[in-house]
Order: sequence, then C-alpha cells, then structure tokens
Amino acid sequence: MNRLIPTLLALMLIAACTPHPRYRTGGEERPPVIDQSNAKYTTNDYIRLGQILQSYLGKPYRGRSQWEDGVDCSHFVRSVFKKFDKTQLPRTVAEQFKVGRSAHFNHLAYGDLVFYKTERNRVSHVGIYVGDNSFIHASTSRGVIISGMSEKYWAQRFAGARRILE
Repeated sequence: MNRLIPTLLALMLIAACTPHPRYRTGGEERPPVIDQSNAKYTTNDYIRLGQILQSYLGKPYRGRSQWEDGVDCSHFVRSVFKKFDKTQLPRTVAEQFKVGRSAHFNHLAYGDLVFYKTERNRVSHVGIYVGDNSFIHASTSRGVIISGMSEKYWAQRFAGARRILE
C-alpha cells in the first residue's frame, strides 16, 4: 500500500505533462490555404481607397455649407468608387442596394457597402465599411463621419450589405 500512493502520484505527474490536443479530434491543425492568384486588389489599392475616404472626412452634407459643395450618402459612395477604380454605381440608395453581391454582417470586408433603413421601413442610407465594426457615411447633421455599426441607432436600422470590390 505504501508503494501504491507514490506510484499513483508519479503516474499522475507524468500524465499531466503529456501534451494532448484540446477541443479537437484528428491530426494536426493546418492553416487554410487562400488562393490569391486571382486577387484583383492589392494592399496598395486598399491604402489608396483609405486615402480617398479620408479626404472626404468632415465634408458637409449636401446644402449645409456656402463655401464647399456637400454630398449626400449615395453621392458620397458613388464619388468614392468612381475615384477609386472608375466603378459606376447607381444614383439612389435603393438602386445601389441591388449592385454587387450580398455580404453577411459577420463577414464584412473593407470597402463593402452597408445599408440602413432610416426612413420608415425602406432602405434609405448607405455607407462604406472601414473595418473594426465601423463605417464612413454622409450624416445629415455632421457631414462625412465614421460611425460605429454597434451604436444603438445604426444597429437597429441595419438592412444589409453588398460587396462591390472582388
């Protein structure tokens, strides 16, 4: 009996130090292979898009300044994509909501269009996703700003997203 306790303790110590995978079965974990041979946009392209977006920050909403031409949300989005890669987007938010392919909220990518229902129950506002759960848009009260998608006002009105850049 005296030998049994030290033997059990030794076995427990050895077993505790043995590496073993947790929460998975099978072989070793391998990172997913991402084929970038067909990638249309480079990091430099996305940096340039960011610079275009930044140049609009603070620009007034349409009709709000006597010194500078303002933009509304759909005009802002159209102008950005036209400058970026000459993409011609439709004029209205409702028409822009039909362009590109649908993007799921949990898988938004930099440059995706995000849409909101701000007037009754119809899609009436658009912005551009910039990462970190934020989007840039033309606010009627503050001009072109960056807002958080988790802010109560925007979270309650999210209508969907469209991927333009592929």
